[in-house]
Formats: sequence, structure tokens, C-alpha cells
Amino acid sequence: MKTTSTLVLCSSLAFTTHAEVLDLSGLQSWDLDGDLSNETRIFHPTGGAPFNVILTIDYDITIETVGSSWLSEVVIRFGNSDGTFHGFWPDTFTPGLGNDFAGTQRYVGSFQTDIHLNPDGEFHVSLFESFDDVSDAVDAVLLDGSMIRLGYFIPAPSATMLLGMGGLLAARRRR
Repeated sequence: MKTTSTLVLCSSLAFTTHAEVLDLSGLQSWDLDGDLSNETRIFHPTGGAPFNVILTIDYDITIETVGSSWLSEVVIRFGNSDGTFHGFWPDTFTPGLGNDFAGTQRYVGSFQTDIHLNPDGEFHVSLFESFDDVSDAVDAVLLDGSMIRLGYFIPAPSATMLLGMGGLLAARRRR
């Protein structure tokens, strides 16, 4: 028991936290989810470090709709390089939820998450419409200054080693 608690304490201290701002200005939504016209931006916020986890997302985005498209129809999707999503937070986020009207609106806020990125460290951000007003046309755009700030941690090499040793100790103890 003493070994396990010491291991947990040591491993929790061996993580480094970071933050990075990602510019989403100009990102456009065209059609429904999965349509190839929709835009995706690919970022490498953790520099490709393995075992990285995004803990918080702060956002400051301004959405401008086109035509009769509503602010509540714009959806942001987060994902990995292979299209998967790992974590408890849903992979989509609707900043204008409840704003069932067209126009321009700024949204500022934050939420906690636990998005586990693949070892390549790619973080994908896509925009799509929950209702497509006009097929193959821009429905909304994120205006200049739109951004998200990711708060994430990367385990130090010693933490990875400690976690591995903890697994070995646990396996040995069970025998």
C-alpha cells in the first residue's frame, strides 16, 4: 500500500502542463457532418509528444452566418488524425446553441475535457452545420480573432517509467 501511494504521488508530480492558442479565424462550415466541403484544420499542439491529454479548452470565437443559416447550426468537432475521439467530453461543441437566428455573435467560455491524442499529436478541428440551408455553399465562418486555447499535460519520461514500474509491481504482487 505504501509503495502504491508513493508511486502515485511521484508520478503525479512528473507531469508538465502547457497551454497553446490555436487560431481558427476564417474556418468555414459548408454542409452537414462528413461532407468533404467542410473545412478542417490540423494542429500539433503538443509537438507530437506521446501520451498527451488535453484538459481544458477556452474559446473566444465570433461566428458570422451566411444567408438564412442560424448561429445554433454551427458545430465544432474535435478529433484525432485517424478520425477517432478518446475522452469523456463529446467530440462536438455547439457554441451558439439556442441562438436560432442568423447574424454575427461572439462566444467566450471554457470547459474541462480529457481528450487523449494519438501518439502523432495531431489535433483536428472541423466546422459543420447541424442543418444545411443551402447545399455546397458556405453557411458560416469564424471571423478574425477566433481562437481556442488548449490546456494539456505531457508526462515527463520519468512518469512514464514510474507508471510502467507500478504495473510491474502490481503484477508481481498479485502472484
